[in-house]
Amino acid sequence: MDGLDLGVSYVLGASYVLYLRVLHGIGARVADAGDRMAGPSEKNPSVGRTLLISIVVSAIIGAGAGFAAGYLSSPRPATHTPESREFWVFTVVLPFNDSAPGAPSHDYFAPDRMTVFKGDTLAIHFFNTESEPENHTFTMDAPYAMNHVLAYNTTTTFSFTASVSGIFPYRCLYHQPTMTGWLVVLDT
Repeated sequence: MDGLDLGVSYVLGASYVLYLRVLHGIGARVADAGDRMAGPSEKNPSVGRTLLISIVVSAIIGAGAGFAAGYLSSPRPATHTPESREFWVFTVVLPFNDSAPGAPSHDYFAPDRMTVFKGDTLAIHFFNTESEPENHTFTMDAPYAMNHVLAYNTTTTFSFTASVSGIFPYRCLYHQPTMTGWLVVLDT
């Protein structure tokens, strides 16, 4: 039974109880009037008003109970336990000549996005796959300030903790604008 069903059940039950109480009050008044057997019959407008108020109050209480039951039964977001995560980042060269004036750089990172949670420890294995003498860098600004220069056909590994959430670019200083990636640090 979900929160809405509980709220509706509560409204119907409370309305029925209040309705019986009002009818009991009317029955007692009718019995009193029958006992007196004198004078014109009395009309009591407060009975209808009492019935209306009882239904409105029951609806409000039932809606509140239904909302509370639904809220309490909904799943809570899980908290993240910091983990150690490894990423392998490769330099990739597209097969075209980028030496022509105005041509973009033919280098890029693969992957160009790493997603972690705040508090995770990252180990990044950076591979420069160039077969010709061309260096690349893995450079980030604050709060993860680093600059790892890597000669062609070599590898390095470095690690750090993702302590600040947000989206942070990493790039090669020599091959902009195409050689850029993104570190996405999610809140826990």
